[in-house]
Amino acid sequence: MALSTLQIAAIASAAIAVGGVAAVKTGVVPNPFQTTQQEETKAEAAKAPAATARVAKAKPAICRECGTVESIESFTEKGVASGGGAVAGGVVGAIIGHQIGSGRGKDLATVAGAVGGAVAGHEIEKNVKKVTRYRIALRMDDGTQQTLVLDAATGVNVGDKVKIVDGMLVRN
Repeated sequence: MALSTLQIAAIASAAIAVGGVAAVKTGVVPNPFQTTQQEETKAEAAKAPAATARVAKAKPAICRECGTVESIESFTEKGVASGGGAVAGGVVGAIIGHQIGSGRGKDLATVAGAVGGAVAGHEIEKNVKKVTRYRIALRMDDGTQQTLVLDAATGVNVGDKVKIVDGMLVRN
C-alpha cells in the first residue's frame, strides 16, 4: 500500500507538532507564550527543594545521653551485713538467756536468747553500715525521663545541664 503525498504530509505535520509540544514542555525549546510570572514561579519551584535540603542538613543531632536535672532526692539505705553482727548478737543473746531460768527452762532461754540476739545483731549491723544514696530525675534532650540512683550527687544541682558518662553525671 502506497501512501499519497497528502498522507505523508499529514503524518509529518503531526510528528512535528507532537515533537514541538514535547520540546516546549520539557524546556528544550522556550515557550514564547510563557509569562514572566510563570517563569518566576518555575524558578522558585526549582529552588524550593534545595532550600528544604539545606534546612534539613542544619538540624543538629539530638544527644541521647544529655538532659536537665529535674530533682535530686536523698534517701538512706540499710547496709549489707557480713554476718558478724548476727554472730556477736547470738553470743550475747545466749549469755543473757543462760542467766534466766533453771533446768530445761534455762536451755530454752539460752536458745531463744541466741536466736533473738542473732536477729537483733544482724539488723544492728545493717543500720550501722547504712548509706545515703541519691535519686536523680532527669529530663533527657530527646524528651524522655530517666532516673538514676547514685552514691553521690556532688557537683550537680536542679536545673543543671548534664550528660551521662559511664553511669555517672557530668555537667554539660
